[in-house]
Amino acid sequence: MEDTHFDLKKNSETAKRMLTEMLQMASENYFALYTILQAENFYFYELDKDAKDEMYYDFQYEVSQDRNAFSVILFSVKENCQTKLMETYLSSSLSENQHLLGSISFYKLGSGSKLDILYEEKFDENLVQFRCQVSKQENDSQLNIFSFPSGGFRKKHFYHPELDGKGSSYFLTGVSSLVRRELLDIDAKVTHLASDSTSKIIYKAIVNDKAHHIFTGNLAIPNSVKKVIAHQESHNLSLNKKARAEANPKLEVMAEDVSCTHGATVGDINEEQLFYLLSRGLTPEESKSILVASFYEETINKIPFPDHIKESVSAKIRASVLRN
Repeated sequence: MEDTHFDLKKNSETAKRMLTEMLQMASENYFALYTILQAENFYFYELDKDAKDEMYYDFQYEVSQDRNAFSVILFSVKENCQTKLMETYLSSSLSENQHLLGSISFYKLGSGSKLDILYEEKFDENLVQFRCQVSKQENDSQLNIFSFPSGGFRKKHFYHPELDGKGSSYFLTGVSSLVRRELLDIDAKVTHLASDSTSKIIYKAIVNDKAHHIFTGNLAIPNSVKKVIAHQESHNLSLNKKARAEANPKLEVMAEDVSCTHGATVGDINEEQLFYLLSRGLTPEESKSILVASFYEETINKIPFPDHIKESVSAKIRASVLRN
């Protein structure tokens, strides 16, 4: 993937318009505004090649030093383009000092386009992060995000899509894996500004030790739109009595001709299932691994990337929450 550092004097009108739109969407988000003001790197990418077989765009951002870092990335998907993006964030600081990573990714989808995103992160235990993923979609566009965050100390994630075009759709799914005293607070707000648009969020979290996961799902639908279908789910699995998981649904629905549903679950390992596996000669570690995998494998199977990538994502989750 070719890096294009953003320069208002040299880059295209598309990039300028996207930056303006992003600023408007971030006007009430302190974390996003702070990232924009502090950003050292601005990147602009035009995604105009259809994904074929195992081809996809690959963007990786790594913080390798004990310092604060901020970045803004703009992705523009051309009309009728159907493509895939792997977006990865890493930190490898060996220092015991806390450091901050702020990032914004803005996705602009043209009419009839489709973008599948596989988002992964792996951070050292002293990293504090706030991340914003914002998007705008034109007619009949599809944005599908598959998110798998892990590591870090304290993290705040914003998912704020706007569906501006008729027939547009947004799908977010993922699995958070948290251990030690890690905290991840997810704020997902889907704004439907066009009729006949759809959104669906199915998000899972696995918490161990004294970790804490928060998921807040919000829907905003003004009275000017109709025939909107929106659904949100949050499912949480706790592997330790001291771990915490919360699900907070919200609705800002002013329209009448819409279908909005939500659901949430929080639970522990099923003791009967665990006993059954133990009675078949499996070790406690093997039994627990099977039950945890059964919780998240459905999400892994939905990833529209090659099998070896799916297997890698699954192995990382298992290694994170079931470490001995």
